[in-house]
Amino acid sequence: MMKHECLDNGLEISFSDQSNRYFGDYHRICVVATISYTLDLLADDELRLRATAAYGEQIKLEKRLERMGVPSAEVEQTRNALVDDFMRHASTYLSRPDYPRLLIAVELSKQRSGRFYA
Repeated sequence: MMKHECLDNGLEISFSDQSNRYFGDYHRICVVATISYTLDLLADDELRLRATAAYGEQIKLEKRLERMGVPSAEVEQTRNALVDDFMRHASTYLSRPDYPRLLIAVELSKQRSGRFYA
């Protein structure tokens, strides 16, 4: 794990490196941001019950941050820049007190009904 952030609203964000060299001196920089939330912290009882039934004790979402064609000399700098840019742009809404509830509601609405139409 590269970095771990705990926000005041209960969200935790972990960054892990999944980069690789793909040709000569060129790398694919891939940082995975995992956003997790312990569902016991959710105040909305109905939403918490639905989310716990769907996800267990914790919901986890992943966001891939990628950059291609990075030379070896710039790997560390690029990796750190991806994390810093993500936090700079996303922290405004991720830190909102109501964001975990909104995130869970959206994720639950994405679940399929199990019916397939031809």
